[in-house]
Amino acid sequence: MRWLIALSILLGLSFAKEITAFYNPNCGCCHKYFKKLEEKGYKVNRVEVSPEELFKKKDELGVPVDKRSCHTMIIRGRFVEGHVPSKGIEALLKDPSVRGVYSPHGTLSGWGMEEKEFFLIR
Repeated sequence: MRWLIALSILLGLSFAKEITAFYNPNCGCCHKYFKKLEEKGYKVNRVEVSPEELFKKKDELGVPVDKRSCHTMIIRGRFVEGHVPSKGIEALLKDPSVRGVYSPHGTLSGWGMEEKEFFLIR
């Protein structure tokens, strides 16, 4: 019985780190950022979409127009916009009142790295 409980906990933890990323395959920084997340234990399910499909997905999720970036990710039904540091994703998951999190596109994003700042959106 204990092994069943342990397995349930492990499966729950792995599910918590699963992200679906919608992105334009022509963007070079996205691939590098996704790889960084995978190195930190996230499972990134990549979905290539056209720019039009990406805008539609952002609209469906309610991503504010002035916060949009080159890709949009979904974790547990909430959005992650831009090169959000992993601590920003964790902050999103800890607060049920938050709809999403974003990081402004900056110099680090262009190199496929995480930005240092993140902002929670309620």
